[in-house]
Amino acid sequence: MKESATFHRPFLRTKGFSTFHIQIFELILLGKANREINRLMGYTPKSHMVVDHSRQVMNKLLSYEGLCKRDYKDRVVYPRKYQFWWKKLLEKHRDTLIQKAIIPEYYDDVAPGI
Repeated sequence: MKESATFHRPFLRTKGFSTFHIQIFELILLGKANREINRLMGYTPKSHMVVDHSRQVMNKLLSYEGLCKRDYKDRVVYPRKYQFWWKKLLEKHRDTLIQKAIIPEYYDDVAPGI
C-alpha cells in the first residue's frame, strides 16, 4: 500500500512566524524548486505552503529595510530571479529574524523530513 504524503507533513502547533519559515526561504535561495521543497518538507507536490511561508519572510525583510511591498512585488513573486538581492537582505537581517522567529513545535512529535 502506498504511503500518504500527508503522513509526513509537519503538523505545526505554532501558528506564528517561525524558524521553519526561514529554513524554507533559505532552500529557495539555494535554487531548489518548489516541488522539491514540498517533497523535502512532506507537503503535496502542488502545495502552496512553501510559497506562503517564504513570502512571510520576504515581507518581513522588506519591512526591515523600509521598502514598500507594492514597489517590490516582482521580487516577491520571482525570488529566484533576484536571489542574490534576497541573500544580501537575509544576511543583513538574519539576527533580527532569528530573534523574532519562534522555534516551531509539532503535534505528535512529527518533524519535517529534512
